[in-house]
Amino acid sequence: MRMSTAPSSPNSLRPQPWRPHPGPQEFFLNLWQVCFEALFGGAKGPGKTDAIVMEATRQLDHPRYRGVIFRRTYPQLQEIMDRCHRWYSSLGGMFNSQERRWRFPSGATIFLAHCQHEDDKYNYQGHEYQFMGFDQLEQFTESQYLFLISQVRTIDPSIRCYVRATANPGGVGHAWVKRRFIEGKRPNQIYKESFTLPNGQILVLTRCFVPATIHDNPTLVKSDPRYLAWLQSLPEKERKAFLEGNWDVMEGQFFDIWNSSIHVIPTVRPPEGFQKFISLDYGYSKPASAGWWYTDYDGRMVRYREVYSERLIYSELAELILSVTDRNEQIAYCVADPSIWDDRQHHWGTIHGESGAETMQKIFGQRIRLIRGDNRRIIGWNRMRERLKPFQGQGGMWTANLLVMDSCRDFIRTLPGLIHDEHNPEDLDTSGEDHAADETRYAVMSRPQATPAPTAKSPEERETQEFWDAVRKDLSQLQHPPQDEETWEEINA
Repeated sequence: MRMSTAPSSPNSLRPQPWRPHPGPQEFFLNLWQVCFEALFGGAKGPGKTDAIVMEATRQLDHPRYRGVIFRRTYPQLQEIMDRCHRWYSSLGGMFNSQERRWRFPSGATIFLAHCQHEDDKYNYQGHEYQFMGFDQLEQFTESQYLFLISQVRTIDPSIRCYVRATANPGGVGHAWVKRRFIEGKRPNQIYKESFTLPNGQILVLTRCFVPATIHDNPTLVKSDPRYLAWLQSLPEKERKAFLEGNWDVMEGQFFDIWNSSIHVIPTVRPPEGFQKFISLDYGYSKPASAGWWYTDYDGRMVRYREVYSERLIYSELAELILSVTDRNEQIAYCVADPSIWDDRQHHWGTIHGESGAETMQKIFGQRIRLIRGDNRRIIGWNRMRERLKPFQGQGGMWTANLLVMDSCRDFIRTLPGLIHDEHNPEDLDTSGEDHAADETRYAVMSRPQATPAPTAKSPEERETQEFWDAVRKDLSQLQHPPQDEETWEEINA
């Protein structure tokens, strides 16, 4: 920001017209007609907040223009409010503090908003904005961001719709922000992503990351050199993150032993005969997460399937779990979030007073036994770390006692980005997407046993087995194989 430095008259105390600094800040602001999503910054001090605040004013001449700027919490929003008062008043804006809305002479509006809790995103469902800004995007969850930007739209083709964000490395959103904007992408280059709509139309969205550091903000360096000295004095990790904008450094990662090259394995059909069970963390406004596991002969847990969905009542979630469970799978149990035994809110259409656990067990019937999860958090996280700890197995290959098939995308997406709670380092920060981690903790705490190794068969048993295998093969190749279940049960007995 540029201010007059010689207050020789009352008018000189007013902010002078704002101009972006040449370089990254100016480049970021010039993307508005060519890029739908853009992320600015990475380091501290390049003028990120000013860029978001002023970008929101670009289309104020349109009476139907609606912009919004988000921070994660209301206290954090106060800094945005102060910046807006400094600049928007000079543009003729009038502020409604109750609605946190600026209205300008044309009728255009800019809202200041926060989205602290996961389900707060639904407060904005059905809204319409043409500009949406996120200051410190790394403090938001990915599901919040994706839901909110779905409200960016217009019925007036003369107004351009786009999304802008700023961020620093770290925070609950570090992993997903890095993956969406930075990994595998060159800075200052626009990338395209195509989507096919239900009507067959192809929609192309564009995305760009514009890195910047404090050295790109000469006003700040000149006016407050102590801030630069403070950044230079930080410990190595923080210095790399906040001074250099290095996204390969993540401070406070909760599961810092996670290694996708070790813990993620190709998706294959689960072997027959292994013991299987399900773990579940329920959420309605937040995503519900369910994981399917088997244990091998060495007691290793392997996650081979998952469901990750929100806005499902208990009956709908139970039916979904049954529908994706193979008919021939023998599920020993489903260990679930213990709170569902007391929840009587999210099971509409069932008997009054029935808990979520009772509703689900009725639908599961005899197929799946629902058991209460052990919710001791610190012990559970420690046991998860023990299972995630890499070791060298047979043949010198690195492995772990908890593995995940690569089709379990939401587990792989969310677990690495979880960070420590700053008030309780033994626990994780629950403002992140911890749903898959929670149900995995229930899975580990259920103490799953190793699948017993098969005993050697006698020659007579092997001969009988080979005979029935041949019978099954011949029957399966018939043009009209037996259709009734009893016949197949006798053959498979």
